[in-house]
Amino acid sequence: MKLVRAHISLEGSPVSIQLRFPDTLLFVINLFRRLAQLALFVLVVNLLAYWTYQHFVNSAKEQRVEFYSRLESLNEKIDSIDVKISQSYSNEDLLYAKFGLAPPDTNVRKMGLGGHLSPDSTLIWSTIPIKKLKTSVAERYSRVEAKIDRSNNSYLKLQSFIESLHGNLQHTPSVMPAVGFLSSPFGVRTHPVTGEADKMHMGMDISGPKWTPIYATANGRVETVTNSESLGRYVAIDHGNGIVTRYGHMTMPFAKEGQMVSRYDVIGYMGSTGRSTGNHVHYEVWVNGVAVNPIYYILPDKYSVE
Repeated sequence: MKLVRAHISLEGSPVSIQLRFPDTLLFVINLFRRLAQLALFVLVVNLLAYWTYQHFVNSAKEQRVEFYSRLESLNEKIDSIDVKISQSYSNEDLLYAKFGLAPPDTNVRKMGLGGHLSPDSTLIWSTIPIKKLKTSVAERYSRVEAKIDRSNNSYLKLQSFIESLHGNLQHTPSVMPAVGFLSSPFGVRTHPVTGEADKMHMGMDISGPKWTPIYATANGRVETVTNSESLGRYVAIDHGNGIVTRYGHMTMPFAKEGQMVSRYDVIGYMGSTGRSTGNHVHYEVWVNGVAVNPIYYILPDKYSVE
């Protein structure tokens, strides 16, 4: 057996100690020291790993709580939006009713979602509530989004109808052609010039001073600017949809044939040309080739469409 000799002395002291021990003991001591260092290293690594694990676990828990809270908040907002959409349906129905349109199908508005739920999904939802909440929020969001798209399309359809209606109203006579007083209504009368009895008066007469402006009563295209024995100088306007208006006895027409005019555009001036007993405008409204009472096409100013 090999022995290892060690000489130990204290500095400044004459006393010394000599030791002898087997070299295997030195090997065991070195081995023990290395094992102790390794154990200490493993302990430090485990402590660091545990601390890191706890840090991420706690962070994940906080994030999960925050995420769950945000999902609940989002769910409440979806509830609020859904209620507002449902409340808007009554306004939508009212608009459709005002314009004589059939309201949208109420079954389409519900847009229900659902179906068979698999056992796996049921198990996951029962063990992970946040998964169930997330799925519910996603489905409700999709449903609300679909409702919004449906309502948007519905209002676009209503807007298109209103614009079309507004265009028709712009081309429908609805105002007086001049400022003055009604001197002769539409209907049967004795002709003031010829004296003929039971003579049909195809329009209405509005009297006023000479050179009183005469206005187009709706949008349209000037069809005729001419002179006749009965109406004198007159203007005819084609408004589309089978509606034509005529303005007679002008002292001077102002519009030109083919000209596009809008409601309240000056088309001439009041006079007494043709068969007339005084300054006035003879105003006619024709619908699909038939003369109708113009009084039915005169509305109060606040109801006329600009």
